[in-house]
Amino acid sequence: MRRELKLILIGSLCLLILSAIAAGQSGRKQKKTESQPPVQGVNQPEARIQSEPEVAPEKPKEKEPQRTIMIATSMPDVAIPLYYADTARQGCLSEFREALKSIDLREERNQNRSDAIKIAKQNERTHVILMELEYDRLGSSANGIDLRYTVFEPKTGKVVGSGSGYPVRPNSRVGLPPIGATRDQVYLDWMGRDVARQVMKRLGLTP
Repeated sequence: MRRELKLILIGSLCLLILSAIAAGQSGRKQKKTESQPPVQGVNQPEARIQSEPEVAPEKPKEKEPQRTIMIATSMPDVAIPLYYADTARQGCLSEFREALKSIDLREERNQNRSDAIKIAKQNERTHVILMELEYDRLGSSANGIDLRYTVFEPKTGKVVGSGSGYPVRPNSRVGLPPIGATRDQVYLDWMGRDVARQVMKRLGLTP
């Protein structure tokens, strides 16, 4: 009888211990799984960083086209030497070169009025100066030669100025005429320079 009671008590104790262990395990909280670093070499779209859009560099401003001046001379009167026209044209070119550095200068010889208008119409930024040499039949010039000029507007070919060049002695910055030059050649050089100064003033070109 006593033996049976002992067995019952031992069995009850075992059941109590097992139930206590089970209750303890069920009451424990599960630990949160720590986030692992991304595995190298595996595509993970959510972990990618979006790159900033590239900003296109600003384009440099285009330079304004350079202004051009064409200096042309016509065939002089029969009795006037051809090189007289060359001397006047070179004097005009020299005055422009010495006064302005940002002008594209060009020259033509033996041109007529139609040629000058055609050149002006074919270019958007080219003023054409046509210089014509004639004998001074009125006797008002110092060397017996008249130097008349006409300025034609770019693109339209319209006349924007005209006048006469005078043998005005330039200032000291102008070099001496070449050795052996005649008085007429010196005067023609000065007349060409006077034309350049008049045109610069008329077109608003500041030396």
